Amino acid sequence: MPNDVEPTLSDLRAMLADQGAPDEVLRLVDAAIDVPDALERLTTAGFVQPVADLAMAFLDAFTPLLEQGCGPLDAELCASEFLGAMRDNADPQDFPDMVAAMIADAEATGEAEALALARSFAVLAPPEVRPVASQAADRLVATGLKDPRWTRTVGKPTVGACFGYADPRGAQEGLALTFSYGRKAHAFVLLIDHDLGGLKDCFVSDQPKAIRAGYVEAAGEHGFPFREYTPEQARAIVADALERDPCPVEPDQVEDVRSNLALLRQRLELLPEAAPTALDTSVHRLKITLRGSKPPIWRRLEVPSATPLVRLHQVVQDAFAWEDYHMWVFDTPDGEYGMPDPELGHGDAATVALADVAKAPKDRIGYLYDFGDAWDHDIVVEDVVQAEPGLAYPRCLTGRRAAPPEDSGGIWGYADLCDVLADPEHPEHADRLEWLDLDSAADFDPAAFDADEVNEYLSRQAKVLVKE
Repeated sequence: MPNDVEPTLSDLRAMLADQGAPDEVLRLVDAAIDVPDALERLTTAGFVQPVADLAMAFLDAFTPLLEQGCGPLDAELCASEFLGAMRDNADPQDFPDMVAAMIADAEATGEAEALALARSFAVLAPPEVRPVASQAADRLVATGLKDPRWTRTVGKPTVGACFGYADPRGAQEGLALTFSYGRKAHAFVLLIDHDLGGLKDCFVSDQPKAIRAGYVEAAGEHGFPFREYTPEQARAIVADALERDPCPVEPDQVEDVRSNLALLRQRLELLPEAAPTALDTSVHRLKITLRGSKPPIWRRLEVPSATPLVRLHQVVQDAFAWEDYHMWVFDTPDGEYGMPDPELGHGDAATVALADVAKAPKDRIGYLYDFGDAWDHDIVVEDVVQAEPGLAYPRCLTGRRAAPPEDSGGIWGYADLCDVLADPEHPEHADRLEWLDLDSAADFDPAAFDADEVNEYLSRQAKVLVKE
């Protein structure tokens, strides 16, 4: 078994097959329900050494932690990778028990590697298991084993600067969290994809200055603002991302997230949490109407009051089934906010919250999407309420009529489109159907509205504000 990977049933079978194990051995593994069951079957059949001896093979991954030059970050990275491999194929509910069982098996060996495992797991294992690891480590020390030097500081780096940048519509966000052990600084580099769900990539770099320079350069090349965050702000961003399922795409991203997620969760615990305010749990009930639409096209939504306008932009996109192809801007009493553009006079929509520009019922702001077609929306605050326990926001309550397709020529062009599709004899009827990729005009229903469909889109960024 590879030293740095917790064995799963598929891993065990692959290893045995690579080593030329006989078919009888592979059949025993195939008949097992999990790794312990497979090892018991193989041991009973006389094919492998006892399971207790195999524990030592798993501990080989922790041998580097006993070397003189090993530091606390090295220990954390090793343990995080090991736990990530364990978690990868585990039932989330069973995972803490799996970790606790591994700690017990390791302790039973009485080896120095078991002490390294226990001390690192006491920092990075699931919180409910950490005391188990710490107690096991203390018992091993009582037998005469000596703690590695990194034990004194592991899990206790100093929090440093937090910085990053995001694309103007807030779909993807790069964020770096810096920490230091004495003079040795490191950065946790994150890529958060708000469209796909949450954490897309994360890795540790020992070159935080280079990371900062790269972020500044990349932000400048794309015309995005480079931002400095307080640790409290960074914590809120990371916590929000970790509430959703990770969404790595490329193989290296999958490996990065698996290997570093446990360490990221531990680092999040070190960032101070902002004092809660009433704004954190309040919700704006909005009615958003497409101006000029007859019959009216509108949506009634509940959105967290603290939602930055850049995220409200995405809420509107999802609510009206827009594709986010074009430029956009909010018109507020405090000015216009969108993609920051000094020439157009647009402020940065990521720096202003909904509650900053529309504080109370009857307040209103405008939202313009696609400066050519000019889809102009009127956003009215109907109420400001406290979030209900257990409910995720934003959410759509109700609405009326389908939104116009992208690039259909503005409100008057859309009205013309509806007339053409309603008339099979119109000379442009077939061309419009082809443009919409429809087989029949019956597939186009301007009166259709489905709140469940809207909420499915909104669920990608929805979060519970008040726990049950």
